[in-house]
Amino acid sequence: MSALVVVGHIAIDRVITISGSRTQLGGPPTYVSLVARRLGLDVGVITKVGGDMPSSFIEKLQELGIDLRGQIVEGAATTRFILDYRGAERRLSVESVCEDINPEDIHDLPEAVLIAPIVGEVPPSTASTITEAGVVALDPQGFLREVHQDGAVLLRRWFDPTLLKRITVYKSSGEELKLITGEISPWRGLRQILDLGAEVAIATIGGQGALLSTVDGCFRIPVCEAVKVVDPTGAGDAFMGGFLSEYLKGEEASWCAVMGAAASSCVIETVGAIINQSNQEIRSRAENLYDGVLKL
Repeated sequence: MSALVVVGHIAIDRVITISGSRTQLGGPPTYVSLVARRLGLDVGVITKVGGDMPSSFIEKLQELGIDLRGQIVEGAATTRFILDYRGAERRLSVESVCEDINPEDIHDLPEAVLIAPIVGEVPPSTASTITEAGVVALDPQGFLREVHQDGAVLLRRWFDPTLLKRITVYKSSGEELKLITGEISPWRGLRQILDLGAEVAIATIGGQGALLSTVDGCFRIPVCEAVKVVDPTGAGDAFMGGFLSEYLKGEEASWCAVMGAAASSCVIETVGAIINQSNQEIRSRAENLYDGVLKL
């Protein structure tokens, strides 16, 4: 059995930049599996994809250890996003959304589960069935996304205390944290998440690194300064892959966070779900970052 299961849609991303467009695999299961596999952690997924998933992408997922048997919905379309990086900020839109992940799809859970929806595909009835795992991690981005008629994706308020009270590890962007907690200060927002019951709460803040709050204190996590950003897609998911790979080994949270930051820095240096660095090279980056962790 896998040590970690990721619950959320695998996606097909059409990425548009000033130099052209490309199509690549996306979604939390893809990037978390990519990182965790490189770091020696076996990952399973509970997902739904359509019969339109290209065979080349299925083969790539198999290389990442992802088994789609029983999770391909013939006649349905895979969740597809358009990520437009031509402006100052990324513009996100949706072309199609696959079927929801239903309560009956949740079974044989391991010790740890990451709930990571990307477009509301994990309804409350499904999330409520995830009760057996000792560690329940959450990246709530898909709960905050609202899809308009033209496909544009905008953020909205979301707050589910029933789910949040069952979370062990929380991670979101700073903007998402503000919408969930209503707190302008990210530190107060993270504190609110801890007060609900989480052991660890993280807010990523892009090029400024990440903020980490635990029962042991608050930490500012630095970024790798000498990284050339080629494709920022999947950076947050790669962070979670690195963090959970160490957290499930019993490592302390600030070390787990720098492993997440190091893994993320490796992913954004490449196009798509690819890591060129070895396990040891990722750990070397993390060791350098660890020297810069600031406890507040």
